[in-house]
Amino acid sequence: MRVSLSELELARLEAPGAPDAQLVIRLAQRTLDELAMQPPVSHEIVASMRDIAEIAEGDIPWAGCLVPGPAGLRMTLRRRDPAGKKRFTAFHEVKHTYMPGFTAVAQYRCDPATPPDETPKRDVGIETLCDLGAAELLFPRATFKADIAGNSATVQLVEDLADRYDASLEATARRLVSLRAEPTMLLILEPACKPSQPDAEPALRVQSVKSNDRQRLYLPKHKSVSDDSPFGRALGGESVDEITSLQNVATSKSTRVRITAGHYPYTGSRGERHMRVLALITAVGSGHGR
Repeated sequence: MRVSLSELELARLEAPGAPDAQLVIRLAQRTLDELAMQPPVSHEIVASMRDIAEIAEGDIPWAGCLVPGPAGLRMTLRRRDPAGKKRFTAFHEVKHTYMPGFTAVAQYRCDPATPPDETPKRDVGIETLCDLGAAELLFPRATFKADIAGNSATVQLVEDLADRYDASLEATARRLVSLRAEPTMLLILEPACKPSQPDAEPALRVQSVKSNDRQRLYLPKHKSVSDDSPFGRALGGESVDEITSLQNVATSKSTRVRITAGHYPYTGSRGERHMRVLALITAVGSGHGR
């Protein structure tokens, strides 16, 4: 039986040797060019363009899945997730339709009736490419770069951009770090125990780090921070915007930085409440715009 090549495979033939990540970005841009749509980009329209006949919500263990239905492909998004996260998930599922092996249904489409521990193992490389493509569709590169040009990287800017692109705060902050030319770091912190000490008293700890310049801006995951640090004060409700040095917050580095941080709690997929702090850190003198 003849199997059609996926759009990514065709793109590989058009540009031999080009990294898959670069090709995924090009494919996303091609889709946006065909739509000629301004942000917020409609995930429903993009899904329809990719022959996804229906988008529904359900009580599923995954953020999303794509399965064949009577009328064609049916996308299901986890009902409990906030709207911004659902949009990123929807674009992620859309990007699967560009990937090699998509016609082999058993490899890649989650069956909601199958327990998570019996679901075929995901291809991490494909999932990473789908996340990359989702970010390109949710936050069109040229428009997003124009929106951040001349602006300081602050949590207020993240809030404004999240509203403009109808996206989650975390996805927006990650996109900001990815596309900003100046050294920038995103920290996500929550009260938690150190993995090696699960019975200890929880402390505010780094849960995730994204940096576009690890040589200048980096803090290790699971690092605890004090209550009187900028991050601890943000957890207490303070709107933080100050210049300090990293050695005063969590590391031995003496780099002078600007820290903006705020308390942004959220509800997890199982209904649990998370006391999250989002913080953006930039080197002093780096991109101080309006």
